[in-house]
Amino acid sequence: MGLFISRVVPFLLLAIMPLWAQSSTLFSNTLEALRDTKTVAVDGVPLLSGRLLAEFYAQRGNTLVWTQPAQIAQLQQVVRDSRAEGFDPQDFHAATLRTLSAPDALTTLTPAARIAADLKLSDALLRYVHHTRFGKLDPTEVDPKFNDRDPVPASQLLDDMRGAMEAPDLQHFLATRFQHPFWYTALKNALAQFISPAELADLPPLPTGGKLVKGNRDPRIPLLRERLRVLNGQLITPTALPLPDADLYDAALHAEVVAFQERLGLFPDGIVGPSTLAALNQAGDPVKAEKVRLNLERMRWLFNDLAADYVFVDVANYQAHVVRAGAIAWSTRVIVGAQDSPTPMFRDLMNHVVLNPTWTVPISIQKTMGQVSGHYTVVDRQTGRKFSGGNVSNYKRYRVVQQPGPKNALGRVKFMFPNRHSVYLHDTPNKNLFGRGSRALSHGCVRVQNPLKLAEILLAESGWDRGRIDQVLSGNKTRYVNLQTGLPVLLYYLTAFANNEGKLTFRPDIYGRDQRVTELLAQPVLSARIAFPEATPLLPAAVPAPVDEELDEEPMPDEAPDLNAPPLQAAVRVTQQD
Repeated sequence: MGLFISRVVPFLLLAIMPLWAQSSTLFSNTLEALRDTKTVAVDGVPLLSGRLLAEFYAQRGNTLVWTQPAQIAQLQQVVRDSRAEGFDPQDFHAATLRTLSAPDALTTLTPAARIAADLKLSDALLRYVHHTRFGKLDPTEVDPKFNDRDPVPASQLLDDMRGAMEAPDLQHFLATRFQHPFWYTALKNALAQFISPAELADLPPLPTGGKLVKGNRDPRIPLLRERLRVLNGQLITPTALPLPDADLYDAALHAEVVAFQERLGLFPDGIVGPSTLAALNQAGDPVKAEKVRLNLERMRWLFNDLAADYVFVDVANYQAHVVRAGAIAWSTRVIVGAQDSPTPMFRDLMNHVVLNPTWTVPISIQKTMGQVSGHYTVVDRQTGRKFSGGNVSNYKRYRVVQQPGPKNALGRVKFMFPNRHSVYLHDTPNKNLFGRGSRALSHGCVRVQNPLKLAEILLAESGWDRGRIDQVLSGNKTRYVNLQTGLPVLLYYLTAFANNEGKLTFRPDIYGRDQRVTELLAQPVLSARIAFPEATPLLPAAVPAPVDEELDEEPMPDEAPDLNAPPLQAAVRVTQQD
């Protein structure tokens, strides 16, 4: 992913004949130019992926897509409502949408300008489906050392865009196209209580007075409805209020007040008294709002297509949870990486459990070791000869292995989900450390307080009960047990989290990662890392399209455009960004 910066390399002008009847040639040429350019802007508006937009239009016959004003209006509404997800509407070309949604805005454009407008609208939709499903930022750009995620699949983005354009209600489709995990929904709901002052500036505060109780009529009720809608991230329109009973404290409003009280930890009685009134009139907390927003962004990096069953490691809270059917079924304390060896953030698939594991000492630890006892097996890397104990300071020559047993650094069980970090969950003989409040103490792996219970839960479907597990652990023979079904494991670093009751907690930023995310979220995004299974040519080609999966990193054309050609009557300005 690139970030939009000001330096612009020479641009390509694509000329057209002045007649709209021949504009299809311009459109095809424009789309072909987009396909061949990694980072591109149209009329100064950056496009997230020219190649993906070219694929999108190719699937629709290379014709204009945005021909229904109602769809443009719905997209504009979706963008406005994106504040509730922690986004800035400008992430989706909000200003451009306002201009193009005006009456007759598209019908008065020249053919070239009409094509440019269509591309901007499609890019707004692409950015929305990308950012809401995968996050605005690429986690591997935020922190390439400690964040992992595969490139975004182009097929998923294209499916979302096609579904939105073909749905009877674009807005409804985008809101319901996938189910969010409960922890994302809870944190999203908590964001409302920290709404920024600018979003409340146009609303007068609720006046003081008697308590507001369900069934009352009071002239303050319309103001209460408006304020709750803003705090819930909804757009206020003149038709949003029920006119006949605008001053009635009805059951629906009572439910909204109760939900608001629960989110803020107030007594949820639905009565608007002094405490609830003060909370409703609060001007927001932009610092906490930003903390919530950046953690919503982190959540989006890993939650796509998440099954109902998974293991959730909450690194900054030193907890691990087993989630079944979309709800926490069991939890345990964990120990995570220290500040100088932090636990990375990624998602992988657990496929087996090791009972009575050996431990091969990592080189980073072996470097600090000298003479070791007979509890360790030392292997000569050159000859393969094994011996017990000795001086292992020459880590290039010797490999050190600790045999299974109660003193093994991994304890009696480890949970494997192969990854480039060699990070896994495991037991530990040092149980006393779980009593500490701050447990960033390991070399990066995750130590589990109750690993035998975790093994019992995860291996139940494989036909292993606690008795069978204990039988193996009574000896020292290593045993590998495959899970019946691979289980997703999510290692999340979250400094803000809300539970199902709406209680929001903030955690210390133990690894100092928040500032980087905050800085990048404030900047426009120029491009995305997208994987394409194969290319679909827009124009007849002599060479077949490649079939190997590739990233959105195409080389520039060998032949440069003729920048000295005389200007023609109309053109789509396609600018490559660097």
